[in-house]
Amino acid sequence: MSREFLLIVITSPRDIPGEVEMLKGLLEAGLERLHLRKPGRSVEGLLARLAPRWGKRVVVHGDAELAARYGVGRVHRVNSTSVHSWEEFRGLPPGLEYAFISPVFDSISKPGYRANGELLGIPPGPLPCRPVGLGGVSADTIGLMVARGWTGAAVLGWIWEQPGEAVSRFEQIKKITDGQARGIDGQAGGLDGQARGLDGQAEGLGGGGL
Repeated sequence: MSREFLLIVITSPRDIPGEVEMLKGLLEAGLERLHLRKPGRSVEGLLARLAPRWGKRVVVHGDAELAARYGVGRVHRVNSTSVHSWEEFRGLPPGLEYAFISPVFDSISKPGYRANGELLGIPPGPLPCRPVGLGGVSADTIGLMVARGWTGAAVLGWIWEQPGEAVSRFEQIKKITDGQARGIDGQAGGLDGQARGLDGQAEGLGGGGL
């Protein structure tokens, strides 16, 4: 691969017992980017525990002042953003580090939020920033993204549907993106059947979501 793969984890929208220790475990396992997102509630409790050691790997959603208070330099909607079509993606302003585009596959965190079949293939030509695929990303789908040339993906539902397995699931998916499971070439060659199945699933489906 020409670029190192950017693997992102987004926090569960709900509070999880022992969540701080799980997040620390993910960071210690090599997670380079953690998005703190809790719709309708503050992430300050998490930020206070994580920022002293892991602030450079953390992205705060929705509160630039809170991020600055804890010395965190990345804020979603400032350094990154979210879109739901390639047309919208191409219209993004310069200066963003990356942008989420979703839903690449059927959402796990939002049942019924179906894949947009037009998103899996990255369009040719220059893009304003790195696209990061979101929606239905798991160990079963990440290999197809690698094979299709993606260099970024965000994981939400699959990581947190079994919180006690969050670290081991992250390690599993990271091995695939790093090319350590079977090697990128062998992996891509073995994904033809999976690609046909997922493309068939995505064909004709619209909508958007995580």
